[in-house]
Amino acid sequence: MDDWAIPTTWAPSTGARRGDGFLATPFSERCAGLLDAGHHVFLGISPGNGYFSEERLVALLRWAAARFTRVEIAHPGPETVACTYLGRGYEPRHARARAHRDVRQTANRISRAVTTARIDPGRLHVARFSAFYDTPAYRTALERVTRAHQEQPAFHATCTRMVTGVLRTTMPTDWTPSADQLTAGTEYLDRELPSLLDTPAILGVPTSVFAYRATPALAGFFYGPNAPLPAVATQGFVTVEPLPAMR
Repeated sequence: MDDWAIPTTWAPSTGARRGDGFLATPFSERCAGLLDAGHHVFLGISPGNGYFSEERLVALLRWAAARFTRVEIAHPGPETVACTYLGRGYEPRHARARAHRDVRQTANRISRAVTTARIDPGRLHVARFSAFYDTPAYRTALERVTRAHQEQPAFHATCTRMVTGVLRTTMPTDWTPSADQLTAGTEYLDRELPSLLDTPAILGVPTSVFAYRATPALAGFFYGPNAPLPAVATQGFVTVEPLPAMR
């Protein structure tokens, strides 16, 4: 997973916020402003990832509810999660079965966490990423991602490095994905990227901050100075990491 995240030598341009057991680090000054405004947060959850335990989901939901008017918690569906297993060379039927298991376990975990967190239902929405796929704003953002692969070699190379790093996490150290496997793995990443570019238009909210446990290596393409694939001005990103007592 080291290739998935931004290098540890990167330093954010604005200060982190501590509270409720987490360290929240905005990627940029603009992201910090959107975080402090507290209108809407999008919590991205990865099925099959042990980091997202039920206890941690409860803590994340409470952290989010204390800072944002509206909270969206979403995870990929089985058709997307299967892309990772296909990228590791699983036979399609086996990949789909593993993906369905991961998604079912994640959905159940989120449901229990929502019940425990006791957040006003009017402020909280739970969804799969696929619920957004047919919206015009999502399709527009996905088209931008597709063009970036074709027209921006640095973007494509960074995506390839990220996907390769994810696929290798459960494989032998000398394993390298084939071209077809890499294409399958990249489909997972591409389906999630629109939510880092324009969640406000996709969900119909004034501003939004995408929150995740690590800063993706692509963040500079979206939120950095002179970003080559800039997110809309109302879209931000924050890395939310548990403080030592919460680890």
